[in-house]
Amino acid sequence: MGKKATRFTSAANQLNFRPAVEARRGETKGNKPLPEPLPIGQVLLLMVVHLCRKVLFVDPSIKVGIYIIAVFVGSILGDVIPFPGTYFSRKDNLFNVYFVKLSWGWTMSLVGAFVYLTSSVYCIGEAVKIRKHMLRLLVATSFWFFWTKSFIYVEETYGYCSKAITRAGSRQCLAKGFTWHSFSLSGHAFILIYCSLIIMEEAKALVGWEAIIDHLRNEEHNRSSVESGPITPLDSLSSEQLLLVREKFEKFTPYIRVIFIGMTALALVWDVMLVATIIYFHSTPEKFVASVIAVAIWFFTYRFVYQRKLLGIPLPGEGNIRYMNPNQPLASLQLRRSSLLHSYTPKNESKVPTFMGMPLNPMRNVAVSESGPTAEDRFLRREL
Repeated sequence: MGKKATRFTSAANQLNFRPAVEARRGETKGNKPLPEPLPIGQVLLLMVVHLCRKVLFVDPSIKVGIYIIAVFVGSILGDVIPFPGTYFSRKDNLFNVYFVKLSWGWTMSLVGAFVYLTSSVYCIGEAVKIRKHMLRLLVATSFWFFWTKSFIYVEETYGYCSKAITRAGSRQCLAKGFTWHSFSLSGHAFILIYCSLIIMEEAKALVGWEAIIDHLRNEEHNRSSVESGPITPLDSLSSEQLLLVREKFEKFTPYIRVIFIGMTALALVWDVMLVATIIYFHSTPEKFVASVIAVAIWFFTYRFVYQRKLLGIPLPGEGNIRYMNPNQPLASLQLRRSSLLHSYTPKNESKVPTFMGMPLNPMRNVAVSESGPTAEDRFLRREL
């Protein structure tokens, strides 16, 4: 009986055994460094950015369907139901005069600054690659200029005045107090939808952006530590490139966040003014055709030309570092999904827990190979 009690006491002591403090301290060696605590102001800014992500990070394909249905159904209701006049039904309202009529300038100013700053980080300041990203805005401007001039040409060429005059032009007709009849394609519907889609597409460069600082910290730890840690999207960069990425990220990120908030506000204004255009201005065919043209241009450029690299112009976020999708294998870097809104997660792995849209441990599911990168990976890194 005494021997049994002794064995039970010994087993209990083993279960309750706690290692010494010195032994526990040794277990912390090789752990990844923790991020520094953020100030309250930056936390509040990140919360605002997170709310803006909810607005802009909607799948554009879904938004396109909403636009087309809203324009078609809303325009019919606007033609049938006499909606009461509001401030937005006036052509001289503040938003129409200072925002819609200058919508392309507003959009290109904010989106242009956003594309330049973000591409400067993920292209590591390489001017050639940055210019290729800026070319998307040049192509968009070319389409905008061509179609707006085409709308004016159709209105002037195929229109007529309610009363025959010597110089039959829309301005002369309206100046004399007559009515100009024509098929006036809705420039507002076209430009508001097109600007919104451009903002949503270019905003995708911010997908996974906040994780870059985690990749930088982990990569610097891997290079300074004897033990090899998990592979990061920055492991193929040289020491000089790594320092340049950190420098540009810390320098440009505060401005990028503010511009992103401005882009969100601009997209909301465009949606509100589109609703006003649907209800109060132009006929149903004029708005519907203009909307279809805007969607067709978006699809042709972002879903066909850029995705297939037909002009050598990359999609937003494509550069020297693959921060958007760190779990993506190197062998499939050239394969891009139609939408970057959802990160890739293998079926046999659990989803990484997130807070405010950011992974709590972004590198947890990255496979670690003790033998290092394969020959195929090294070849692809040289190619990239």
